This record gives sequence, structure tokens and C-alpha cells, in this order.
Amino acid sequence: MSRDSKTSIIPEKPSGFTVHASPFNPVKLELGAILIIGVVLLLIIGFIVDSRVSQLGILGCYGVSAMVWMIVRVKKIMQAEQLIELDKESENEQGNERG
Repeated sequence: MSRDSKTSIIPEKPSGFTVHASPFNPVKLELGAILIIGVVLLLIIGFIVDSRVSQLGILGCYGVSAMVWMIVRVKKIMQAEQLIELDKESENEQGNERG
């Protein structure tokens, strides 16, 4: 038996960091970006605005807008997944009627 055939039988673990396919992977990436931007904003807001009330207002507006953005994105993905599921169900029903 050649050396190549032995090594091809042994499965190799993929190198690097991998994430299973999920429709929410883009949302996770956006959440990471939102968190990083929020921390940076928190660190620099004291240099930009002097009033504590204004700082709180800016951070609050950023937090609320980030929350609304995430809710909208998740709702869109959930609706798309429901449509895909309904299409699969209707295809299965059509296949059962034919067969």
C-alpha cells in the first residue's frame, strides 16, 4: 500500500476557526461591530461632549438604534427562513401527491 493511500483514508481536522452555517452568522458579525463601535464611542465621548446628560443621551440613542437595527435584521432573517420552510413543505406535499 502506498503512503498516499494511507494518508487519504485518515480524516483531517480542518485548520483554523470554523463556524457552522447559520442564517444568523451575518447578524453575529454585525453585533460584534456594534459592540466594538459602542465601546469606542464610550471611550471617546468624554472628549467630544462635556455634559454628562448629553453623553448619556448620545449613548442611549446609539444603544436604542443598535437594538432596533438588530431586531429588524433578525425579523427579516426569520421571515426568509419561514418562507424557505413553507416552500420545502409545499414541494414535499406536491411530491407526495404525484407519487
